[in-house]
Amino acid sequence: MRNVCQSSALVMKVGDVRCGQAAVKVEEAKGEGGAAYKLTESFKVAMAEEGQTAIVEYSGTFLLGPDLGLLSGRMRTRSDLTDKDSGKRQALHALLDLTVTADALAWQRSEQKDGAQAPVVKEKKTMALHGVRPVPQNALPGLAAFVMAAGKDGWQPDPRNGLCLPVLNLTAELDGFEIEPFWVSFDMPAFNNPKGTAAQMRARALVGEITDKGFEVSPPSPPVWQAVQLWALDAQCCPLSHPAPEDKRIAVEAADPATLDMNAALDMEKIAAALTANEPKEKKKD
Repeated sequence: MRNVCQSSALVMKVGDVRCGQAAVKVEEAKGEGGAAYKLTESFKVAMAEEGQTAIVEYSGTFLLGPDLGLLSGRMRTRSDLTDKDSGKRQALHALLDLTVTADALAWQRSEQKDGAQAPVVKEKKTMALHGVRPVPQNALPGLAAFVMAAGKDGWQPDPRNGLCLPVLNLTAELDGFEIEPFWVSFDMPAFNNPKGTAAQMRARALVGEITDKGFEVSPPSPPVWQAVQLWALDAQCCPLSHPAPEDKRIAVEAADPATLDMNAALDMEKIAAALTANEPKEKKKD
């Protein structure tokens, strides 16, 4: 489906200071691994606070079925942590492999420290899926293409027609993941959306778990239901804006994926100063 294949990018800032960048691409898998689509994603982010600096670089490739369900995935991350007072530095490479076979999800996590000749396997596990096929979170905007195709000419998104989906979320260190139920709905754009917006996509992370009966989802409490992630989508279902990060000091801006430099330099001193200047007022009083 044409509109499923898309690319998007964003830049993260603290005030006017750039502290990271990210890019996502969905394309036809052309039969690779029996998949219909291939999702690639990457980000680089830097933080500097209280005498410590951290640079995290991540890349991931997922093979997906025709419904965007996960078939396999390989993720890599490098964390570079430095304590300015002691000069102590710690760098760690982590690798996570995921494979869905015979209604089960198998994963293997490896680590490799700087100077080591090969990665060391730290964990190998398998979990039963009981018919649940998780969708990587960055593939969610592609769902709009399916909803649009199911409608008639002149598609009018209706927020009452939501979808409950199992979504795969990874930890930053790749030392764990969750398969969470997400309630996803689409709506007409609001007046303050970016120019060219054709629809809004809202996603709510609910509470649930995989059991031998399938995916059991708990009724959401008001705080859970009100915690909405919002995307603005253009007529090709490509994101024009992205959800705001949990850290209120950080803002995200949509970028051109064709010109975004994923290796753009990040100034740690400027980032540290900007983070301090943008601390919440209550924290400054403490």
